[in-house]
Amino acid sequence: MKLLISPSVIYFGIPMGLLGTAMNGLHLQQMFGFEESELIRQLLQGFIGYGWLVFLWVSVVFVSGLFTKHKLHLQNEWLNHFQISLFPSITLTAMLVVVTLVETGSLSPLFKFVLLSFYLLVLVAHSFLNIYLINRWIFAESVPIEHHKPTWFILLSGNFVLVISGLYLMAPFGLIDYAFWTELLWFYFSGGLLLWFSFTVSLFYRLIFSSKIEIALRPSLFIFLAPPSLATVASILLLEPSLVNAPKELVTVPALTWLLFSFASFMLILWTLSFKYFIDSGLTIAAWAYVYPVAAYGMAMQYIAQANNNLLLTSLSLGIFLVIGFLILLLTVRSLLDAIKS
Repeated sequence: MKLLISPSVIYFGIPMGLLGTAMNGLHLQQMFGFEESELIRQLLQGFIGYGWLVFLWVSVVFVSGLFTKHKLHLQNEWLNHFQISLFPSITLTAMLVVVTLVETGSLSPLFKFVLLSFYLLVLVAHSFLNIYLINRWIFAESVPIEHHKPTWFILLSGNFVLVISGLYLMAPFGLIDYAFWTELLWFYFSGGLLLWFSFTVSLFYRLIFSSKIEIALRPSLFIFLAPPSLATVASILLLEPSLVNAPKELVTVPALTWLLFSFASFMLILWTLSFKYFIDSGLTIAAWAYVYPVAAYGMAMQYIAQANNNLLLTSLSLGIFLVIGFLILLLTVRSLLDAIKS
């Protein structure tokens, strides 16, 4: 595809959306008890494989670009106030790769060790991005308010995905016996939650009182959904880790979790009712920004539904998954057509 020939961090949003949707589907499979269905298992495996393949493709193109004429372009992306906020999508997607590998098959002891080592390496890389980006945003001599975009939320989303993936690794990797592991995950959850509140307030200030988002980047407004949705899932799993392996267990949902989920619901309703402002953006590469946040919201709704045994929310979460699947189909076909025309 032509759009994947030129290395750029922006393309990591594609596998991030694909694998986020795959996680959505895997959890739905558990909720409906379809683990024994060979057809559904193969469909999900194929979809996950699609996400892995795209992530591998984008990664190879990106890394190879560091050693070619594109090196300067990638350096400029790192120095650019907008594009640097997209770099956490690399570590976020890598964490989704780890979880989908854990969820889709039995692992040998050697592969478990390799996978855990890779996860810890990603954890260190994402921690570095937290320190570097937050320091840059705070201490840079001049960060115009126009540079504050919804893509800043990707870093925070990565913090919550780090927690979720860490909880998924606890049982099969023997980490459940280490209290330090849980405390470490609470550390990332707390930091992400505090920064989510701060970034939300400042971004609303920018959008209402300063400058609007460019039409081409309007799909990125849906990233508002991602941090509170992922924080909803992370908070439930931190309080009830058994839900990772027992998705039908009923639990009590605390007030903070309801607040997070309700805010995400409010933003989804707001953007959905404002659809006329998003149509002009078209189905460009930026439209992939719809996929992961809505998939994250669907996952949050699934956990809220299972915690309360709510059939309505379960049905709605299935509908959201089907909508995301249809959108991915449209975006994939559009990409293929663009490649053919080129």
